[in-house]
Amino acid sequence: MIKRTYTMVVIDDIRAVVNGISRDMDWSELGIDIVGTASSGEGGLALVKKKLPDIIVTDIRMPRLSGIEMMRELRPQLPHAKFIFISGYSDFDHAQEALRLGAFDYILKPFTPRQLAEVVKKAAEELERERQHSEELSDMQQKLRESMPLLRQEYLSLLVRFSAQPETLRRRWEFLQMDMQSSPLAVVVLEIDHFVQKSEEIPVNDAELLRFAVQNIVEETVLRMAKGTLFRESVHRFVLIVNTGDGASALGIAEECRENAERYSKCTVSAGVSRTVQELDELPVAYQQAVEALTYTFYTGGNSVFFWEHITQRPEVLPRPDADLEKELVYALRSGNAGQAEKLLLMLLETAGKTEALPSPDSAKALCVELAALIRNAVPELPGSPELPELMKALTSPRAVLSDLRESLKQLCKLSCAQVQSRLQFSAQEAIQAAIRYIREHLHLNLLVGDYAAHVHLSTSYFSNLFKKVTGLSVGAFVIQEKMEQAKLLLAGDRPIAEIAESLGYEERSYFSDVFKKTTGMTPTEFRAAYGPRQGNG
Repeated sequence: MIKRTYTMVVIDDIRAVVNGISRDMDWSELGIDIVGTASSGEGGLALVKKKLPDIIVTDIRMPRLSGIEMMRELRPQLPHAKFIFISGYSDFDHAQEALRLGAFDYILKPFTPRQLAEVVKKAAEELERERQHSEELSDMQQKLRESMPLLRQEYLSLLVRFSAQPETLRRRWEFLQMDMQSSPLAVVVLEIDHFVQKSEEIPVNDAELLRFAVQNIVEETVLRMAKGTLFRESVHRFVLIVNTGDGASALGIAEECRENAERYSKCTVSAGVSRTVQELDELPVAYQQAVEALTYTFYTGGNSVFFWEHITQRPEVLPRPDADLEKELVYALRSGNAGQAEKLLLMLLETAGKTEALPSPDSAKALCVELAALIRNAVPELPGSPELPELMKALTSPRAVLSDLRESLKQLCKLSCAQVQSRLQFSAQEAIQAAIRYIREHLHLNLLVGDYAAHVHLSTSYFSNLFKKVTGLSVGAFVIQEKMEQAKLLLAGDRPIAEIAESLGYEERSYFSDVFKKTTGMTPTEFRAAYGPRQGNG
């Protein structure tokens, strides 16, 4: 709904159009006040500069000074004014250009009074929305500047941290005219989830407005449910001291604050809730309970509420992980089996966490650090990895939650297995290259696959599979290939074929000839004739 009157001028080089718009239409019904008209671009420019209207209705094409030129000159002075252009079909391209330059809208000739009224109405509504937004922003910034009086902020901050005589606390409470009872009380510590990371990605002013929005939501929520006082403790944490009783529980208030923050702001909050205390001097204990309860968001990652009395039965120390599973994890890591290693890691985390109540976050973090040490010690090559420092930083970050630690441990397993695979691949290449050298040096011997495997200290079956994986040939096929290549070189000389056969481990020349022909397509004699030494004619 439009709550105020907006001013408008009409500019067109056809006087009948100006009169028709300004005189023949009832603009007061729309909350529009015609403050002037002009029949030329120059006159319109002077009129607008004098009247500073909210809405300018102008012909897009006029002699000497067009509507677009006029808008370009006026825009710096009137950045929020709404330009509405009157355009003929032949000027459609100009109208499109006007929109690109920031015009509000255009209307094509011929048009009806109703059509023009609709466009002007939309412009007025847009002005109204902008005005309301500006006022709301101004109100928010005003509240932000005023915030909570420094004296009360300091008093409340000291109240939850340090003990004092009950009578002294009560006198100060009354002197500051706290808008709540001094008993019964509970403490709720609320934290904006992941705010530190978010604040690094947005402007400082936006971060401050986000904090203020959350504070405003919490204050309004508490106001509807009970008496309470909220103050900011750090860049992302608030402390709420609230009266309980009469159907209002601190846990219920905290849950309502969490739900409203998620619904009405661009972030979520988590909360820790203390038990109810009866005296002001008990607030430091209640505050510590709320802080301790808040640490349990380690398990949820945020957007959650924990009540101190629900965590008091927690185990102080997690049971030791299954030793057999730990051994299997080490074996999987040392063999480079990433899939099995990750599976065993998750099993260790699950079995260690099978307790009736959630263990303390510190205990769970300690387990993750122990598992990280186990993984590092299982793979001697890992400390040289350039990715390791970032992973260890993530594992020891004070802001890390359980899901972060689980993911970092999984990445550590993958990195370890990759390092092992790289080492195994390098070792395999070295072993096969050593075997190839040995084969070439002993072509005159009819050795078995097991002889070559023994030379590089591998089992026969593993060596055979590894050899074929690296070279693409079986050991036997490779030996024959090497022998035939050596035979070609020797046949290019003048040594007898029988002697060549014997030097390559063939006792019978006929068998050597069969193998050579099968490999090259020629007998040794034919090969020598084609590629051997040429006899001179004397």
